[in-house]
Amino acid sequence: MNFKSLLAFISQYDKFIICSHESPDGDAIGSEYAFLQCLKKMGKTAYIINNDPTPFNFQFIDVTNEVKHFINEKKLPKKLSEFGLFIVDTNDTNNIGVISTYILPKVCQCFIIDHHEGHTDDMKVAGSVSYKDASSTSEILYQFFMKSKIEIDLSMANALFMAIVYDTGSFIYPKTSSLTFKIAHHLVKIGVNPNEIYSNVYETDSIPSIILQSRVLSTLELMQNNHVAIQTMTKDILLSTKANYEEGRSIINIPLKAEDVKVSIFFKEDLKSVTRCSMRSKGDIDVCRIAQLFGGGGHKNAAGFKFDEDMKVVREKVLGQLKKYFEKDN
Repeated sequence: MNFKSLLAFISQYDKFIICSHESPDGDAIGSEYAFLQCLKKMGKTAYIINNDPTPFNFQFIDVTNEVKHFINEKKLPKKLSEFGLFIVDTNDTNNIGVISTYILPKVCQCFIIDHHEGHTDDMKVAGSVSYKDASSTSEILYQFFMKSKIEIDLSMANALFMAIVYDTGSFIYPKTSSLTFKIAHHLVKIGVNPNEIYSNVYETDSIPSIILQSRVLSTLELMQNNHVAIQTMTKDILLSTKANYEEGRSIINIPLKAEDVKVSIFFKEDLKSVTRCSMRSKGDIDVCRIAQLFGGGGHKNAAGFKFDEDMKVVREKVLGQLKKYFEKDN
């Protein structure tokens, strides 16, 4: 990997803001935290500011309480024109929420570190390090740290390991490589406890989240000769279960446990009535291509998008795009 452009960007500024996509996940939070510590070791001033709060099961990684979310303009650092902006774990400047309104226009330039399909043509983007074959953004950052001779301390190692565990589905997703395992091996040698990371990420669900899972599973529909599963989480379901929106994140993976199900589609509505469609697939079914048709993106087997149209209309459009994969079965 070539990190010359990243090093050049870091050398241009003394102060940075780091952000990620809306509803940050494990790779977003882990990447941000590890990169923040890296910038500090390089003598820089840096802050993490996301559109949304950190989900409960990732908060343990933020041992210095530095992962913040946007509250209002008054809470932002002064003289944003002196800052550079790093966007990690997304290449879409429209996917960083209010950061695109209150921070992006005011900073000097921004730089993207990511591993998703696609690219941005935003004029504010000075450069990027983007490798779509990497298992996670943290896998890219680990290599940057090593090539730049940045010491990876235990807090950084924990953050990187958590991010990799999350974005590889505990080392089982298609982009998991021998390099992924080599990195994990090194992080464990530094002192990471895999059991503690797994327990924090996957075994801290609340009772409302379990009830939410039950309610959403009750909406399950099977289409295309049982190859496509559709689930729906409305605002009313969230309110009735008293669960947090982020606690529904992993529900999309449940239908894929069935051998016949090749695509899982999850329509979600948050408490602000923002609607999203998440998609997961097996094998050669490219859900990223479908997401891009709706202004979204992601990976070949994991993608999504936001939408304003009626959910039923979007649902039929998505199913229409999937028809070609299953025509011979109908």
